[in-house]
Amino acid sequence: MCGRAAGSRDGRPHNLPPLYDQPSFVRHLDAHGISWRWYSSDVGSLRMADQLYCLGHHDRFAYLTKTGLPWKAKLNVRVQADAATFLEDAAAGTLPSVSWIDPTFGNFNPLGLQQNDDHPPADITDGQDLVLAVYHAVATSPQWDKTLLVIFYDEHGGFYDHVPPPGAADDDPKKFGRYGVRVPALIVSPWVAPRSVSHTLVDHTSIIKTILLRFCATDLHHRGRRESLSTWLKAGHPHYLGTRVAHASNLGELLTSPTPRPAPAHHGLITAAAARAADQAQAPADGNHEPDRQPSTDLQNHIAAATRLLRSRGHPAGQP
Repeated sequence: MCGRAAGSRDGRPHNLPPLYDQPSFVRHLDAHGISWRWYSSDVGSLRMADQLYCLGHHDRFAYLTKTGLPWKAKLNVRVQADAATFLEDAAAGTLPSVSWIDPTFGNFNPLGLQQNDDHPPADITDGQDLVLAVYHAVATSPQWDKTLLVIFYDEHGGFYDHVPPPGAADDDPKKFGRYGVRVPALIVSPWVAPRSVSHTLVDHTSIIKTILLRFCATDLHHRGRRESLSTWLKAGHPHYLGTRVAHASNLGELLTSPTPRPAPAHHGLITAAAARAADQAQAPADGNHEPDRQPSTDLQNHIAAATRLLRSRGHPAGQP
């Protein structure tokens, strides 16, 4: 989100809740008048990275859905003009230029959705159901022909990686001068060659690089000191996002098809997901006891602490 990590390898700089207060890439989108929206069920993770700036942009945050993952009626989403959710925006063809989706990290959201972030102890099938819901929404949207969907993980899940991490260009080479282990990523678009595999080294800042190249490419360049000083005097100003972003590969290089193609049929996946959801809903009625509630994880505790802090700083209730 920011191209930097506040000089800390930990998710809690200075043992505080996970609030970095780092200038994020969305500042550049606002400066250039590019539409964006952050969809989530918990408090949006962007609010924990660029907290002071994003506290004043409530209209840029919305829920993924107001009704839970919509397996009812096989994901036929009823469009409501006054509802700003990802599923409804996708169905109406009104998604902004940049849309970011957070999974549900815990039960801190007002909708009480099932945790689906693939972190233990969550069921990873719920995480894949989320991926399917998002894919179906964009694949059936009027905007499919101009969509690039990036599905990525922030961690490797503890699996062994036989490839030694290479060096990385960074403004803090002593602390961040090497990549970590590899993480999964899927690039989905009607402009990507079917069943293709990229061997280009990309990292998480490639997402920022791709977005800025598409909408505000000049912001990737480091400005002169005089111009930087004048910019610093403006509240909420965009910042140069650093060496890591500047050197990152561009995901747009994967859009090699000469023409867009329709999304392949995936009705079987939707039917299977709907059946699984129906079985889960029916289980308590059949006499099965509810599973024991798991204690909150460290990640969930950090998110809860960050949520309380954000509320104390003016983040209104009923906003993701």
